Amino acid sequence: MATLAGCSALAQTPPGPHLRIGTLYPPVTLDPITAKYVGSKQAINRIFDGLYAYGEGANIVPQIATDQPTVSDDGRQIDITLKEQTHFQNDQPITPEDVQYSFEAPVEERAPSAWRVDMIESVEVVDDQTVRFRLQHPFPGLSHMLTQPIVPKEAREDDRERFAKEPIGSGPFEVRKFSEDQKAQLVRWDEYWGQPKPAIAQLTMVYVESPLTQMMSLRTGRNDAIEPIGPQVADDIRDVTDASMKRRDGYRTYYLGFNLNQGPTTKPEVREAISYCIDMDEAVRKFIEPMGNRVYSPLPRSMAEEWDMPIEEWQELPNRKNTERAKNLFREANETTGQIKILTSKNPTWKELGEDLAGGLRDAGHGALVTSKSWKSYLKSYVSGSERDYSVFIGEIAGMPDPDSFLYPTFHENMLGETNGIFYTGDEVMNRLSKARETTDRARRQTLYETAITRLLSERTFLPICSFQNSFAITDRVQNFRVHPIAEVNPQLTSTNDGRVVRIQS
Repeated sequence: MATLAGCSALAQTPPGPHLRIGTLYPPVTLDPITAKYVGSKQAINRIFDGLYAYGEGANIVPQIATDQPTVSDDGRQIDITLKEQTHFQNDQPITPEDVQYSFEAPVEERAPSAWRVDMIESVEVVDDQTVRFRLQHPFPGLSHMLTQPIVPKEAREDDRERFAKEPIGSGPFEVRKFSEDQKAQLVRWDEYWGQPKPAIAQLTMVYVESPLTQMMSLRTGRNDAIEPIGPQVADDIRDVTDASMKRRDGYRTYYLGFNLNQGPTTKPEVREAISYCIDMDEAVRKFIEPMGNRVYSPLPRSMAEEWDMPIEEWQELPNRKNTERAKNLFREANETTGQIKILTSKNPTWKELGEDLAGGLRDAGHGALVTSKSWKSYLKSYVSGSERDYSVFIGEIAGMPDPDSFLYPTFHENMLGETNGIFYTGDEVMNRLSKARETTDRARRQTLYETAITRLLSERTFLPICSFQNSFAITDRVQNFRVHPIAEVNPQLTSTNDGRVVRIQS
């Protein structure tokens, strides 16, 4: 009964304004342990709190924790005290055992979130309010790791499948309705223990299949905001809807990944041939700008510049489109028949990129098939490693302000079949990605990442496409709305930094 108590309040919505967002990124699951993509995490982060939360930028501030962590033993031991008043939406207190479970379960279940916490050696319950982490090594991404959402152990273990649809969190919103790939309707939890409390009584994030439909939903008042702003309509939003655009450079990149596990793209000559079938610079100009920019690595350009990466050197690595060269390489590889299977989600921009590549492949005399799947199906297919599902896929990395969040989950062999659909296993790259997690020496990490990225690029394991802005278009009814650089923090309805809350003008 305690597990289900939190659901009784969902029969009615608390009084107050509603905010409805039309999104191209619908939630697939509401379980923080198994979520792997930004659409799910955006809903999850309204329902769950972590020990710490992001402030206005990359800094972390205490949420369930009372204060900043106490770090000792050269960064290998972290002690955290929990606030006494914290509790879940079923009125059960948040305990150190719940914290322990939230950090151990991803690794034990080989879940998509395991990469965030797999450097933890043990989690120890010290007393009723204190938890101690022991790390295998000092971890430079510690602050990001500590934002992991905390789940109630008993409720999740009671029925994991149900928990993924009707979760019990400790955040400012609870679930009223949820449909996979379609909609999450959340209502304000008026017994929320934290500050500031949201002014929005109901938040609905609903899937809209195209940027044009999104834009018209603003014009007709169907939605109060849309996210992201599609490049296809970016120039028309203001004229058609009178909505304002909120944009911010963030930590999100697109890439074209090859299947190195099965099929024709296990051959280097085939990957090289495919790279000659698309003019990526032109594709970015046609399908991405003005909402994003060309990149030449997995990292957003601003991060690559901040880390003093060899951007100019990497910029010389992509091949220019050359149909004849592609034909010759396909012949050399004895791969002139069959079809190159290109997997995308139903995101219109991804489909356009996939069709552009398919056109280049057909020009080179090779068959090509673009398959666009629902988000739930796509997220399962792109990490299958099966040639029946894909030879090439369009992928996205929604990371955090550290290169590890872009490289480890996307390329490390520990994440094969979870968040890594490329299946590259070269020892040199694996060793460098692992070593970069084990040192806090920034210069050493920069060198390790640089050599790993250069090897991944030179072997054509993937082709970088672009960085993409975090963006919303909002009607004038929505006030105090700001976009956060970390995609999963959006929509940011309250600010832990200055107490600002988003309001709806009547």
